[in-house]
Amino acid sequence: MIDQDSDFNGRSYRDNPLGGTETAFVLLAESFSKLGHKVIALTKTSESIVYNGVKWKPLSTKIKSCDLYIINRAPSLLRRAPKNKQTILWLHNPASYLNKFRNLRCLLLKKIKVVCSGEFHFNSVPFWLKKRTTIIPLGLSNDVLSQEIVNDKIPDPVVIFTSNPERGLVWLSELWVKHIIKSVPNAQLHIFAGHKTYGGRNRNKILNILNKVKGLNNNSIKLFEPIPKNLLFKKILKSRAMLYQGDPGETFCLSIAEAQALGIPCVIKPIGCLAERVVDKITGVIAQTDKEFCEGAIDILKNDDLWFEYRKNSLKLQRNLKWDNIAEQYIKLINY
Repeated sequence: MIDQDSDFNGRSYRDNPLGGTETAFVLLAESFSKLGHKVIALTKTSESIVYNGVKWKPLSTKIKSCDLYIINRAPSLLRRAPKNKQTILWLHNPASYLNKFRNLRCLLLKKIKVVCSGEFHFNSVPFWLKKRTTIIPLGLSNDVLSQEIVNDKIPDPVVIFTSNPERGLVWLSELWVKHIIKSVPNAQLHIFAGHKTYGGRNRNKILNILNKVKGLNNNSIKLFEPIPKNLLFKKILKSRAMLYQGDPGETFCLSIAEAQALGIPCVIKPIGCLAERVVDKITGVIAQTDKEFCEGAIDILKNDDLWFEYRKNSLKLQRNLKWDNIAEQYIKLINY
């Protein structure tokens, strides 16, 4: 497995805040190892370690032979693939970028499988690549599925945001101040977000967004530094809801998937892949307008019976994506 964009390894997932793409990479690698396979993962890390059965090595490491070679995001890494083995390009963004000449020439005549994470994602794949593309969703970590969930405790009206601030945080914060908090005066919006989650990428842009949120000067909005996943899940469990606009560039949204698996009702807009993560009026609300978004959020924050119903349904319906099962789907592609 190879990723050229970030400096991370299996320990990063436990000790540091980590983005969804990097989290998925770590957990898939570890699931392959749990299934008995030898796994080597190459990233921008400067150290070589073995962690949870996975050998993490620097990107410069040469791989002479393997049964399955998984490239994370970047078609240019095809030139490093061992010959005569199954190669997979694992996509995490809308696939229109594959039409660029530098990517097209890498892929057009190569024997390769492409993996995307859902129907929205698949629909973005260029027509000339669709027959070589399969859908395999991202999974949920054991850290999510093993959390102790207390079913009969009604949480305080705390809303949590755990995604990239670039994805609608200013919009959400302004709706919060103008509409939601006026109907639920004791509610709070807790934001666990920052550039550290993404290895410092887009640092200035993210800081500007967070400063805009601070500039609203509303005491009900609390900004926190991003934290490791195991600590973040504890915070999510104490929340009443997750509110999230979404982004056209998002193809799975692990943040919403994790919240739903923990029994947290979500209010979202049908932007990007988000309509695939929430079951409307069953596990949360898919709002077509800002007005519906605010109304859905207010209902969940004030109506205990509705909150219980969405919570029960989320725990029943949204916990079936286990990484070990996802890894087995990749293994089946070796001889495909």
